[in-house]
Amino acid sequence: MLPRPPTIQLHNGDLVECLPFGQACRCNVHHFNQLASLVRNCHAYLPFLTLSTLFSVKNAAKYETALNQLFHVSFSTGSNHRLYADVEVQIKRLQEITRQLSAVAAIKSKFLECTRRHANPMTSESQALIVLGNLRILLDCVHNKRTSLEEDWWSFLDQHPRKTEEMLRVLMDDTRNRSDQLWDHIPHMNFHDFSTLGVGRWLNDEIINCFVKKWCTQARTTLGLSTFFACKFLFEDNSCVTTKSGVLTAQEGARILRSCRKTEQDLGFVPSSWDSVFIPIHENTSHWYSAFIDFCYKRIQIYDSLRETCVINCQKPICLRKNTNLMLVLMWLTEILGQMRGDTVCLSNNPETDWVFDPHSGVRFTSNPMPSTVEFTRYGTFNTFSNFGSNRRPSSSSNQM
Repeated sequence: MLPRPPTIQLHNGDLVECLPFGQACRCNVHHFNQLASLVRNCHAYLPFLTLSTLFSVKNAAKYETALNQLFHVSFSTGSNHRLYADVEVQIKRLQEITRQLSAVAAIKSKFLECTRRHANPMTSESQALIVLGNLRILLDCVHNKRTSLEEDWWSFLDQHPRKTEEMLRVLMDDTRNRSDQLWDHIPHMNFHDFSTLGVGRWLNDEIINCFVKKWCTQARTTLGLSTFFACKFLFEDNSCVTTKSGVLTAQEGARILRSCRKTEQDLGFVPSSWDSVFIPIHENTSHWYSAFIDFCYKRIQIYDSLRETCVINCQKPICLRKNTNLMLVLMWLTEILGQMRGDTVCLSNNPETDWVFDPHSGVRFTSNPMPSTVEFTRYGTFNTFSNFGSNRRPSSSSNQM
């Protein structure tokens, strides 16, 4: 026999006045107050938002129009050097609104627990549910607006490198004059490290590791390994030029597992809660590129922005391509990390695998290593000195190796 659903004990609680909703059961007053407080807090960022305007069912189009009027930046090469600050202020406000509105689901869940116990539905409860529904629509619109604004910002930086460099120089000059205490909250980091983000500078390990940890901590889905992982486990030496070859031993696999578990702890991850792995690689101390292992989509991708690497190697047989040996090591690494996740991944001598391998995944190409640093700089620096921004996941487009 199927188990009986739990019996809900109905009650007729004391009624209290809960403006502007009207009379409400005492057991729900706390949730009405939470809802009113949430709307007041959001009103500080969204002047059009009041409880009275939320009592009728709204559609997304109205909220989108209102958000577009409040959050608008004119991206122009004639803009002043503080354009990045204007953009970041708006993005931060949208982030804060998102944080506030994210409480809607929890409030609604607790609210419904109480209303189910009422023998007779109340008008105030129906109004509250309409408000909660409208706030959920607004949350989606705010998220979309923030995403759109960020994409427009990144596109502007990519399309206008000279303007980007101009703003970056001003930003670095301003930051150079700040107190050293600015960096105290960032472990193992000082202004010298951050100055490598400047125009024409070479990124060092500290800055790469700082950003990898920042982005992965925010995303909570990607295990970001340090810049020292590749030279220690994937290549023969620190130059990251010659990949390891021959039989990779079980002892090496055990060392990798210990290293990755420590990274999990450093990032504050629940063990094996991630579904992808990001590996920065510093080739011959002159060029940064990366590898990405995606267990969700079953892909191993190598991102290298040097055009010459892609164009020349794509004309060669697979066995002679630059990244072929690295891909073989990454396949072995994927099997090891699969064990860590509790997944069975078999790529060795398995032509029937449904995994996809792309040694030259889609990325914006450059002709020398320095612009690839600038590409990182355009996005990274502005977000860093503006109290950090959001992260982007690598493209999932790939071709069969």
